[in-house]
Amino acid sequence: MDAHVKTVFEILHSGNQFLVPFFQRQYSWTKKEWHNLYKDVVALVEGGEDAKHFLGPLVCTEASHVPGDGKRYQLIDGQQRLTTLSLALAALRDVAKLKNLDDLAAEIHEDFLVHRRRQDLQRFKVVPRLEDRRSYEMAIDGTAPGVVAGAGIAGCYSFFKRAWRNPVADAGESMARRILTALTERLSLVAITVDGENPYEIFESLNWKGLPLEEADLIRNFLFMQVPPADQAMFHETYWKSFESRFEKVERYEKVPPTLFYRNYLMREGHYCPNKAAYVEFKRQNLKRGRTTVEQVTELQRFANFELWLQRPELCERTYLRERLAEIQQLFVTTAHPLLLNLLNRHDKGYLNRDELDECLRDLSSFVIRRTICGESTRAYGRWFPEAIPAIITRPGVNLRQYWTEKGWPDDATFIARLAEFPIYARETKKCRLLLERLERAQGNPETANPLNLNIEHVLPQTVENDEAGRAWQGELGVAWKQEHEKLVHTLGNLTLTGINPELGNNSFAAKKVMFGRSNVSLNTYFAGIARWSGAEIRKRGIELGKKIARLWPRPDGEPYIPRTSDPADPFEDPFEDPFEEPEAPRQQQPYTHGNLKVEVHWSALGFNESDETICESKAGLTHAKFIRRLIEQFGREMRDKLQRIAVARSHPLSANPEQDFFNQSAGKAYSYKPVSGSLFLFTNTSTKEKKDDILALCHRLDFPSGSVEVA
Repeated sequence: MDAHVKTVFEILHSGNQFLVPFFQRQYSWTKKEWHNLYKDVVALVEGGEDAKHFLGPLVCTEASHVPGDGKRYQLIDGQQRLTTLSLALAALRDVAKLKNLDDLAAEIHEDFLVHRRRQDLQRFKVVPRLEDRRSYEMAIDGTAPGVVAGAGIAGCYSFFKRAWRNPVADAGESMARRILTALTERLSLVAITVDGENPYEIFESLNWKGLPLEEADLIRNFLFMQVPPADQAMFHETYWKSFESRFEKVERYEKVPPTLFYRNYLMREGHYCPNKAAYVEFKRQNLKRGRTTVEQVTELQRFANFELWLQRPELCERTYLRERLAEIQQLFVTTAHPLLLNLLNRHDKGYLNRDELDECLRDLSSFVIRRTICGESTRAYGRWFPEAIPAIITRPGVNLRQYWTEKGWPDDATFIARLAEFPIYARETKKCRLLLERLERAQGNPETANPLNLNIEHVLPQTVENDEAGRAWQGELGVAWKQEHEKLVHTLGNLTLTGINPELGNNSFAAKKVMFGRSNVSLNTYFAGIARWSGAEIRKRGIELGKKIARLWPRPDGEPYIPRTSDPADPFEDPFEDPFEEPEAPRQQQPYTHGNLKVEVHWSALGFNESDETICESKAGLTHAKFIRRLIEQFGREMRDKLQRIAVARSHPLSANPEQDFFNQSAGKAYSYKPVSGSLFLFTNTSTKEKKDDILALCHRLDFPSGSVEVA
């Protein structure tokens, strides 16, 4: 890092050119900032010769340049200041022209605004973003409209033209030169040149204003920097605009985060790309392969198409893929997208036929579903799925089946037994619906209503009241009815699909059985031959459904399955325990207590290449605290700082001094609180319902996409 205090004169009166990268926002200063700069200049004009004013930092990285053309720098921070100073100088030049001060006007133009002997965009000393260039070029070339009100580049130029007009009209050339001296010799910035490989990290560390920067912005910038400036507008209109617009929100589909796509794309050949390394890896791959920008964007278009099939399967042009892709989407396993991009690319090129592709997709679903039910860890998926790609040698289906088996693919016996006891509705609601829908479709009843329009029904109701129907259910379950209800109410054997949930309600089994008899849903024909709905019947049906599901998502015989909750030989498993949590029991042994707070986070909807996560601790306060901690872990320091400023629980932000901030005057001690991250604590003296409301309210304050966080 090289840092020097430099005047505006030293920065602009040089052979250098300053480029605003494409990852920067457009010009956004308004009249408030313009007026502040104007007041600073007036103070310098009216002050003594020693008066100086510091404007702030100017942070840049050196860009590639042609020898003899001067150095080119990308502006990481300070583009608003430098652009505004250039426009203020252009306005002063034009006011001087109006007063026939042609020599002064030429001096300003040639010394501070343009490189006289260069052509096209190379002639400008400051080059703003593409969207701002037309207005900026008009101002610098002296072809901008007269004085107009407004914002942006044109508004800034007009503001300073009005500001300089009267002083120069009153005092002539002497005042114009005093303004020029103030602008160029008495205003200074700390010019910092950073020799960094990753401008994303540089910008992020300097970004105290909280303005979001995505690695996708840097990748866009890198590609545009490979295009000659004179051709960038054409490149944008012809190639880039249509590509980038594909990720935007469409009808009921939310925007697809471009950075997430880039990371998946970069791992399509099996090379793992860590979080926040997409830009560096993209640059490395692009330069190594020697792709032109047009070739690169053409390839990105192809893989973006595959990514959108995964994100929006109903819009997939190849109708034979829709059902299987929709199935994978319901599993919320976005960490598998690099592998899926690879498989879809093979299929698109004719290296993998329809049946072979379907087998690969089915096996992936089987691997994920079976591991979920058997309580296997998902933490290594981000590594495993990309690493599965090099395992494909000559026969993708066979090679991948061997890979899944080695990683721990539960066999039929283990899976079926576990599924019968697993509280799938409480733990994995989305996967629960997928299994029931596929079971219904497998029945093949043409009169069955569309399963998508049906609701999940608990045959044994979630709540057993002390009324006639409730007492009937207590009789069905026996003396230990509370324990049986707790264990079985959310298991698959007790669940079905129906369109008449309100009518079924908490009725007795005898009443429900009559209503099931009138249903067109094939799953409900099972109950016709059942006399009573006891714990034994629920378990029996769970085993039968488990056998059917095992056939829908099979696993090859052969290698034995050894249950495990983590792979001690895997170097990418997290070796650190959270100091605020009790050691985690194996997932298949974790009880689900009815009535607990449960938070389901769809990380992909929040822009992270992570599997969906269900947070459900032994107490609601622990669940609430863990959810907040996970937000901080994923979003980083910016989220940590923000949650200390806004309401997180009731009206309370996170606190570093809970004994004082959460003090209860009447009790003489603090309300209850839980540790969240480091020295921060969460106010937890609330009911479970209030905690649910607080989580949803927080998601709204943070502008999270609808459905990205679900609370039950």
